[in-house]
Amino acid sequence: MPERKILLVDDVDYTRQLLRNNIMAICQSGKIRNKNFTFYNAGKASAAMDLFSMQLPGMVFLDIELPDASGLELLKKFKALKPDCFIVMVSGVSTLDNVKQSMADGAASFIVKPFTGDKILAALRLYERYLTQ
Repeated sequence: MPERKILLVDDVDYTRQLLRNNIMAICQSGKIRNKNFTFYNAGKASAAMDLFSMQLPGMVFLDIELPDASGLELLKKFKALKPDCFIVMVSGVSTLDNVKQSMADGAASFIVKPFTGDKILAALRLYERYLTQ
């Protein structure tokens, strides 16, 4: 399987690291087919937008609450640039409105913080199914 790019967007460095570590552990466990990901990290919407534009990742884990913009706005911009991008919203603010808005704007999934490895695995399996459609 070819290399896949994942952009991790969260204002908390520890959360981005935890996501990356979970994904790497899942890859090493053999629970998904793809084991070759390149990771990009952003703590602000502006940095995320720059990285997204340059790298055009296939998958994004995107927080809603960012210091310089809403992740919901970024979601719209990402989908406009790359409509087939698989975006997973990750937020501690899991109101029904946030979930509905995320899905309406093109998010593929929504994970509530604090997340578990099982939730990340489910998102990665969804992504693999998406790639084979």
